[in-house]
Amino acid sequence: MAIVIAFVDSSAGAKPVSADKPASAQSHPGSPAPQAPQPAGQTEGNAAAAPPQGQNPETPTPTAAVQPPPVLKEGDDCPDSTLAVKGLTNAPQYYVGDQPKFTMVVTNIGLVSCKRDVGAAVLAAYVYSLDNKRLWSNLDCAPSNETLVKTFSPGEQVTTAVTWTGMGSAPRCPLPRPAIGPGTYNLVVQLGNLRSLPVPFILNQPPPPPGPVPAPGPAQAPPPESPAQGG
Repeated sequence: MAIVIAFVDSSAGAKPVSADKPASAQSHPGSPAPQAPQPAGQTEGNAAAAPPQGQNPETPTPTAAVQPPPVLKEGDDCPDSTLAVKGLTNAPQYYVGDQPKFTMVVTNIGLVSCKRDVGAAVLAAYVYSLDNKRLWSNLDCAPSNETLVKTFSPGEQVTTAVTWTGMGSAPRCPLPRPAIGPGTYNLVVQLGNLRSLPVPFILNQPPPPPGPVPAPGPAQAPPPESPAQGG
């Protein structure tokens, strides 16, 4: 066993050094207290830590101001948001060779009266196949420059009827025009950029013509009378 002998300096004013603290950690009168080391990534003066290398500091995204919709006054032009268009067929089914009649309907669904051109130059009916192939329009072979500015009261409708010959067409009406065969098709009405929902209709194969009426057979002779029997 080792024996430790401590010698105490008897000089006046001297104080013993604590055994559980190193001498370098002792505070001295008039000297500032030692400061804790700065965390990694932080500069002196408690400055904010810099972003990691390769990353940009986040910047607030400016928010665009929401513009309120324009106030519609009575007599103004009808915007698309105040109108609805739809198509009507006069029957759900036709035979090939029939001439279907279509009706184009424009309705003011707004709250105030407004005006809009619904003339033949801007209002059109279209026939599409189910795979969205354009087959016909009433303006292809009968283009028009007609304007018809109509003032719509709220809820008021304007209707325009057109007839389809059952033939296909394209802009400027190139010939020959193909006949449209049996199948299911869609009617679509368009006013400017407004398009209606498709309205389906069916073209059926026409029924076969009736056969010839059989000629009546020869008339049959009446049976001979039996002779009378005397009594």
